[in-house]
Amino acid sequence: MEEAVKEQALFKRSMRIVLLLSLIYAAAGNVFLYTAYFNSGIVNNSYIICALMVVAFSVPIVKWFRNRHWYFPIFIFLFWIPFSVLLAYMLSQVLPLSRNETDFGLLLVYFLILNVMIMLLSIALGMLINAGWLLRDRYNRAKKQN
Repeated sequence: MEEAVKEQALFKRSMRIVLLLSLIYAAAGNVFLYTAYFNSGIVNNSYIICALMVVAFSVPIVKWFRNRHWYFPIFIFLFWIPFSVLLAYMLSQVLPLSRNETDFGLLLVYFLILNVMIMLLSIALGMLINAGWLLRDRYNRAKKQN
């Protein structure tokens, strides 16, 4: 009975982390978009920034999902989509944009593609690192037994 309660608490913790990371990553992606809109230097260095974001987004995945719920980072992408849309709408109401909506629309499409790639690569990288550590630990345990 105690094991079931412990598992349920671990499940809730993992789900809260997924929701929190989804919200943080959506906010970071929208900040990336709006800073690029107001500063063209961000667009010029967007690939370097994307690589840094992939590494930064992978670190929490590696740290927090080494437990039984190693597959939960996949759900980050699922929840990231509505959080990103809601935050983009809220930011569009708050931040002033120019009258020419075409330039922002093109920038939005470009950064949407970049943000999706950042999310997929960071989730894949984090899960790949966790899988590598898991396999290394299993190999070391099997080696000690022999």
